[in-house]
Amino acid sequence: MPGTEAFPPLFDEFDAVTPAKWREHVESDLGGTAPEAFLEWSSVEGVSLPAYLSPDALQNVSHTDPESTLPLADAADTPAGAWSVCQSIRHPDPEVAGKHARAAVDGGADALEIAPSSALSDESGVALRSKADLAQILDGIDPTNASVHLHGGPAAPALYALLRDYLSGGPLEPEAISGAVLYDPVAALASGTAPDRAFSLADDLVADAAEMPQFRTVTVDTSVYHDAGASAVWELACALGALAERLARRTEQARSLPPLLNNLQVRVPVSTSYFVEMAKLRALRLLVPQVIDAFAPAASAPLDVAPADVCVHAVTSRRTETIYDPHVNMLRATTEAMAAVLGGTDALTIRPYDKAVRPPDEFGLRIARNTQLILRHEAHFDHVADPAAGSYYIETLTDQLARRAWTQFQDLEAEGGIVDCLRDGRLHEQISATRDERRRALNERDQVLVGTTHYPALNERRRDDLVVPNPPPTNGESPAPLNASSVDALRTALRDGHSLQEVTSALPSASSGVSPLPRIRLADEIEAIRLRTERYAESQDGPPRFLLAPLGPPAIRSARANFCRNFLGVAGFAIEEPLKFDSVGAVADAAAQQGADAVVLCSSDNEYVDLAPALAAALSDGGPDALLGIAGAPGDIDVDDADFFVHQDSPLGNTLTALQDDLGIPTDETS
Repeated sequence: MPGTEAFPPLFDEFDAVTPAKWREHVESDLGGTAPEAFLEWSSVEGVSLPAYLSPDALQNVSHTDPESTLPLADAADTPAGAWSVCQSIRHPDPEVAGKHARAAVDGGADALEIAPSSALSDESGVALRSKADLAQILDGIDPTNASVHLHGGPAAPALYALLRDYLSGGPLEPEAISGAVLYDPVAALASGTAPDRAFSLADDLVADAAEMPQFRTVTVDTSVYHDAGASAVWELACALGALAERLARRTEQARSLPPLLNNLQVRVPVSTSYFVEMAKLRALRLLVPQVIDAFAPAASAPLDVAPADVCVHAVTSRRTETIYDPHVNMLRATTEAMAAVLGGTDALTIRPYDKAVRPPDEFGLRIARNTQLILRHEAHFDHVADPAAGSYYIETLTDQLARRAWTQFQDLEAEGGIVDCLRDGRLHEQISATRDERRRALNERDQVLVGTTHYPALNERRRDDLVVPNPPPTNGESPAPLNASSVDALRTALRDGHSLQEVTSALPSASSGVSPLPRIRLADEIEAIRLRTERYAESQDGPPRFLLAPLGPPAIRSARANFCRNFLGVAGFAIEEPLKFDSVGAVADAAAQQGADAVVLCSSDNEYVDLAPALAAALSDGGPDALLGIAGAPGDIDVDDADFFVHQDSPLGNTLTALQDDLGIPTDETS
């Protein structure tokens, strides 16, 4: 390594070590075992990297060749890695939503994402009815400085029409407004909410872009696939499939492609798998230009889109959010935000930490916003363009994700395209398999959701906190038939006094033959178990009581009691964990005094042969009618007295549900 007078070379005194020599030393230190045996990594993405990488790893990664490929980021930007801080505005009351919007802009946000309430969504949104409501939100905000993003799913074209109507005749020039309308007709189809004229309305948005040249009107949104549990590879493949569908339809109609491409953005959720998500965004930039190149021969103008030209809007994952210990969502969102920024996103929306629990408040919005501002101003994440460039690990992972996604995309196209694969259910099957694998990993505790599937807050209660979003307001009457054949028609209906909800309702959604992809959170099945306990506790004197009984050797009894506390606490049971007991009689006395519903013996396997029958006898001899559990695997313990076992290989959800059944906890509200 070259040095200077102030900083002399550090490693010149060491001999260079080849990868083969390094491996020889590692295997020697491991007793002749290959390092892969200790550093094996696999994921639902189907991508597996070696235990270690050297400079040779980049020889087969074509996108790292500066002589033949374009960079993934534009280093001429100032700052080089800048991104737009976007704040989601979703409070149901337009007046409160306006306060949130002004606080966001005053607090450092560069963009606002406005989401209206919808009967088709399980999340809160602004109850927008007219441009007067929109004016309340934008009052005091200069949309020429703060971008406006319209997030409405199938309602997005109508929301865009409302914005156009709001701008017409006002002091603001539409051509000065920046932002985007987040409408993807393929995603709407996949979610089961696509209006009949989904693609023609999307084409209208493209045509209308000339009136607002800084406003992106074309979106490819992978949220619907991500929220259904798709892998990063399938998210990328679906993004390419949706883009190809739009380009193919436009080509068939002999329409110019540049108006669509010049207004394109890709909206991508980012999960907590830090390096995979970082590589996913980088792979997206590599793949989108390849899809566009395939349509170049039929285009009426040159299609020159480089990886750095692809506009990416990342959003933190709904899929990873939990309702229990929701403050942990702040940490998850920070990890996701870091991956998005290091992956090169152009805009980022961080969901408030309690979004899965209730409509956002000022605190949740401020934390979401400040997370980005810390990354920008204190961590200086905006000082380097594509900081992952050159990393053996990230570049190799980017390459593998891109290659696998391209193969899956080709398979989609060979089977008729993404729309056909949605209609016949083939895409559902692929995503379902990955979703089931994610569920299995949580149930078998191969993966952890902190505070929900492990390390629960034992005394936490959330049932009363959960707020079901209100449906958009109506007057109780069926809306009169409206002309909803185009964006212009939607604008006319709004000018004639029809509400946003009435205009949206005029976009009929006939059966498309597509079963909607499910929208999940990974925690929801485990959370349902705890909510079941909470519901039962409301009708009883609290939740079922579990007494942990540490007996025998200190080290093993303590470890097993700690394990049982974390395992059983996931279901919301009340856990009593004394430091130790001196005898089974003391355990039985404590169980009787506390009215325990279950007692879990925590000791060593050898001790159970004597302790378990003695404790069972003590509990039945005038003690409470309590279940007896053993902390350990039944195959290792010759005991016939236990009602249940808890151990490392116990499936979490199945075990806890079985315990609830044994305790007589009803499964629903009506039981």
